[in-house]
Amino acid sequence: MINAKEEFLETISDYKVIAANISFGDSWTDEEERFKLKPLYTKEDYDNFLEFLNREYDNGYGGQKLFGVIFCENGVWIERKEYDGSEWYVVNKYPSLRGSFDEVDVLKYERNKKLKRIDKI
Repeated sequence: MINAKEEFLETISDYKVIAANISFGDSWTDEEERFKLKPLYTKEDYDNFLEFLNREYDNGYGGQKLFGVIFCENGVWIERKEYDGSEWYVVNKYPSLRGSFDEVDVLKYERNKKLKRIDKI
C-alpha cells in the first residue's frame, strides 16, 4: 500500500505544476472519482487536490487504480503507467531542439518566437 498524496509530492519534486487531471477507479468497471486541477488554480484548489489524493491504495499486483496526467512548466508532463498490475508515474520531458538540429536553425526559431511575442504587445 502507498499513499497517493505522498507519491505525487515525491514525483513532482521540484517541478512547477500547471494543471493535473487525476482519477481513482477500477480498470474493470466504469466507477471512478476524478479531480481536475485546472490551470491558474488557487491555493485552495491545490489543497483540495492534495486532500483528494490523500488516501492509501495498492500500486502493486492487481488492476490499475490511479490514472491521469500532470502538466508542468518547461515542457514536462508526468503520466501514470501500468504493466502487469503494477503502476507508477513516468516523467516526460520535451526534448531539446539543440540535440537534433543545427544551432543556426534553432536560433532562427527562437528569434521568430520572440518576434511573434513582441508583435502581440
